[in-house]
Amino acid sequence: MATRVLLRPLGIACATAALATVLSAARLGESIDRPLFDASVRLAARSSAPALADLSDVTIVEIDPRSLRAFPEWPWSRTRYAELTSKLFSAGARVVAIDVDLSTPRDAEGDAAFSDAIRAGGPVVLAALRQRQDMPGVGALEIVNWPVSEFVDAGAHVGHVVVPIDSDGVVRRAYGAAELAGRRVESLPLAALRQLGAPAPRALPESHRIDFRRASPEVPRISFADVIEDRFDRAAVAGRVVFVGATASEFQDLWTTPIGTARAGVWVQAIEYRSLAAASLGATPLAAASMPARFALFLLLAVAARLLSDARPAPRILGFGALAGATLVVCACAPIFAGVLISPALPLAVLATHYAAGLERVRRTLGIRLASRELSLATLHDLGESTAQAADEYGIEASLVLLGRSVDAHAVALLRATPSGRLDGSRVDWRPNGELAAIDDEVAADVLQRRTLRSFSSIPGRTGTRGRAIYVPLLAGRVAVGVLVVESRSVLELSEIELRTVGTVASQLALTVRSLRLMEDLRATLDASVEAIASAVEARDGYTEMHCRRLALFSVSMARRLELPPEEIEAIRLGALLHDVGKIGIRDHILLKPGRFSPDEKTEMERHVEIGHRILRPIAGLAATTSACVRHHHEKWDGTGYPDGLAREAIPLGARIVAVVDVWDALSTARPYKPAFPQGKVRQILEKDRGVHFDPALVDLFLRVLDEEGDEMLALIAASETADA
Repeated sequence: MATRVLLRPLGIACATAALATVLSAARLGESIDRPLFDASVRLAARSSAPALADLSDVTIVEIDPRSLRAFPEWPWSRTRYAELTSKLFSAGARVVAIDVDLSTPRDAEGDAAFSDAIRAGGPVVLAALRQRQDMPGVGALEIVNWPVSEFVDAGAHVGHVVVPIDSDGVVRRAYGAAELAGRRVESLPLAALRQLGAPAPRALPESHRIDFRRASPEVPRISFADVIEDRFDRAAVAGRVVFVGATASEFQDLWTTPIGTARAGVWVQAIEYRSLAAASLGATPLAAASMPARFALFLLLAVAARLLSDARPAPRILGFGALAGATLVVCACAPIFAGVLISPALPLAVLATHYAAGLERVRRTLGIRLASRELSLATLHDLGESTAQAADEYGIEASLVLLGRSVDAHAVALLRATPSGRLDGSRVDWRPNGELAAIDDEVAADVLQRRTLRSFSSIPGRTGTRGRAIYVPLLAGRVAVGVLVVESRSVLELSEIELRTVGTVASQLALTVRSLRLMEDLRATLDASVEAIASAVEARDGYTEMHCRRLALFSVSMARRLELPPEEIEAIRLGALLHDVGKIGIRDHILLKPGRFSPDEKTEMERHVEIGHRILRPIAGLAATTSACVRHHHEKWDGTGYPDGLAREAIPLGARIVAVVDVWDALSTARPYKPAFPQGKVRQILEKDRGVHFDPALVDLFLRVLDEEGDEMLALIAASETADA
């Protein structure tokens, strides 16, 4: 009998541990485990700085914005890379790995110079990559960009830069080798490591975690321009493996990693090199805990939790708290000391399950004493609904109205704070008698700093006026987002329920204000992303520099004169900035061709509107008007345009506006195949195409804008261009 009593708890503990292990193996909690693993890696990266001992460390030579400004003729002649390679080997670099697409021959002289530099220098590793491209009528095609054979014949080695991306958009893993066009190719970092004579790390599987702990110490960075101009510290190169790649946002080679966003691809390759080098020297690689280790942890926790379940309430709570704390410490320290990733989610779930199962009694006491003069449940419900659903300042004001009426206030104000926790001077008021709340700025600032409620038997700032005032800090988690001020003419103190109501509404308002701030930040991020995309298009198609910005400025002016809603004007502005984004998908020899296009080239060039539309389609929150501007700005009023042959009002208004400004700007600026036309001739062309190419009314409107605001707007753009330069 005693044996059965002992075996039953042990059996339950084993069953619980086995179930948790199965769930862990099935990755059912992967969406929870990933951010927890990432947090562990970030902590490990800050807490340790593993050395590479007998192998060379890595340095990055970055193609950054300064390099692009120093050498604006992108894409660069291969003489740039020849000069860079020679200078790096002269400075003592052991290996040079170039994470740049060198798959297309350029000028023969530059290619020959780079080949000579490869022969004359040390080991050079060039990047090969794989791309998937949707081709109309064909479907998805796999395109492999392989370095020019002339460079390989000269002695360059090849390594792939294929990076797997998890479903949440984060880069956590790497391939030691990959299949490219039927050839098995080692990764760029592994190929670089091979040139040092180091063996391939046996401890790492082919698909493995990148050891982002080794982001510490920081990888040294040198600007490409500084190397070319001999303005760099040779000690940062001597005896090291040098990775060369793009870090400028224009190249769109930025990735999200467990330790941060917007990390350049070449930086990821450098950290992967450190991971491989450390594993080659026998260091413990970063990996998830094995199944036996997980089962042992689950079993240990289950047994301890089962023993605690029969204890008295106080020891039981303390015991479970100690187990939970110890679990968190173990999970946090495992990557630092053992290179093992353990998610605390399932271990804590095991503890929670045993705690809930071991509760002998669950008592719930519900009692709300409401007098006839106290708040009704309906009022509380309305307050919660209004505050929780407030999507803008009008919703916040509605919540203040309900709160003021519920607690018999004569004025309620919400003071907003900056992200740094200081009042920014903006406020939302409810004042039924037309009288603003008398805010004492010092009191409000003190409440915001101390994060504690303050109640006054008189109203600060209103000398000789009877009443009361309450200042409540608005806290969204640990972030202070503002102060709620409630004033009343009554000298009676608020009841407990009224105070609870004020506190509840304050908590909900804090979350609402925080959400509004995040929405504003997201809008700012979207605007910055659009500007970056427009800059990338202009950087690739260099002769149209500032073209997108001129289109945006004139299109907005026309939209305003048409008295369109603000959201429609903003959508047209974004559409003008992004109208040529599809040119990213057009091959260089067509996009940059100085002469006229052949029929086939013209057909491919016209595909840029559909490519741009496909690029923008997945972006959540982007207005349909913006996408329409991108797709239809080459439609014509008489229906002979492309891609859909729309005519007259069937063409979206935003696209009709952008079409007029686009042609004007193209005619007014010099292109490789034509000079800039005089404005008189440009006007003649626009007026001739009224009712054929363009909406007649919009041509007239644009010419008025040009006459009345043109010089001022062009001067503004020129000043912006000068400031950017």
